[in-house]
Amino acid sequence: MSNTVMTVLGPVEANRLGSTLMHEHLIIDLCRVTRIPDGVLNEIPLAVHEINFFKAAGGSTVVDVTNRILGQNPEGLVTIAQQADLNIIMGCGWYREPFYDESVYLRTTNQIADEMVRDIEVGVDGTGIRAGIIGEIGTDLYHVSPAEERVFRAAARAHKRTGLTITTHAVRSPVGLDQLDILEEEGVDPRRIVIGHCDFYPHMDYHEAVARRGAYVEFDSIGRGFIEWEIQRRLEWIKNLIDKGYLRQILLSHDVCLKSHLRAFGGQGYDYVLSGFVPRMLEAGISEEQIEIMMVTNPRAALTGVID
Repeated sequence: MSNTVMTVLGPVEANRLGSTLMHEHLIIDLCRVTRIPDGVLNEIPLAVHEINFFKAAGGSTVVDVTNRILGQNPEGLVTIAQQADLNIIMGCGWYREPFYDESVYLRTTNQIADEMVRDIEVGVDGTGIRAGIIGEIGTDLYHVSPAEERVFRAAARAHKRTGLTITTHAVRSPVGLDQLDILEEEGVDPRRIVIGHCDFYPHMDYHEAVARRGAYVEFDSIGRGFIEWEIQRRLEWIKNLIDKGYLRQILLSHDVCLKSHLRAFGGQGYDYVLSGFVPRMLEAGISEEQIEIMMVTNPRAALTGVID
């Protein structure tokens, strides 16, 4: 546990994080696997332009979970952080199996963990720019593959050595519970685990099961396409968790990862949670205090392990 968080510009006191998006991509290249040009975000001036909408809406911190083979660009994140005057926290590790390179298969679990620890304690690939979170560590399908299990165990061991939180990629199935099993087996406290993309598996019993285990439930596709049905469902899921006593385990974000998600291309941008979804939560009867907990208190606790 720590009262500081590592950003790409250095350590920041946790009480200065403010409103935080826990799962975004300012720079990313999905095209290598997806072959979809829409999945490339690599223009620094565009990223600064877009993230400034978040800052104008009252945002202070962005967690960029782009890691190896996803187009990770530590120097680019430094430039964005400097020009936008925002806190940017960088991820590390490996995403999901289609994005692995040969080195994952040729190394032991502990060797993969060593790499993550270097990224955290020394910096990524000789840049001296240090990661502040482990992830996003993911599964591609409805199960954890053998190679993905090795990466999850490596992430757990890196966490045990550095204390950094682990954030995951789990979509369209309850595979987040399998991820929790592996991480807990390795000795990770669920309170230091964020299960990502919970809104991609639209079942309240799954959300409750993740929360019951003690992990964070991340609804991170808020505002995609501005579809009213999807917005209403997310409001219902959030209210359900609040009613069940899990307010302190809810995280909100957008997972911007395509050009079409940016405001410049007609998307929701990085500010919709604050500028569009917060008013909807207030209309739905969620209080300002509860919103503050989800946007400020919970991210701070998730990143540091320090519970207010």
